[in-house]
Amino acid sequence: MLDVTEWVWVFDKTFIVCRDVENKVIVDMERTGNTRAGRLQDFPMELFGKIAEPGSMENIIEKLVKSAADEFFRT
Repeated sequence: MLDVTEWVWVFDKTFIVCRDVENKVIVDMERTGNTRAGRLQDFPMELFGKIAEPGSMENIIEKLVKSAADEFFRT
């Protein structure tokens, strides 16, 4: 199982997204005041089986978006 908290995120200022190039995942980012919001934009279907245990997909997606948002706020 892949650990999504260890993925390498790159912030793309042109499109306001964070990308994990290795896994081909894109998260749209939005900052409103001190809050952040991320929305999964692109996620290859074959990754679902590699990152999730049965019944834990929602948790994994939350971790993935939070990890991308953390990179967004570092920039």
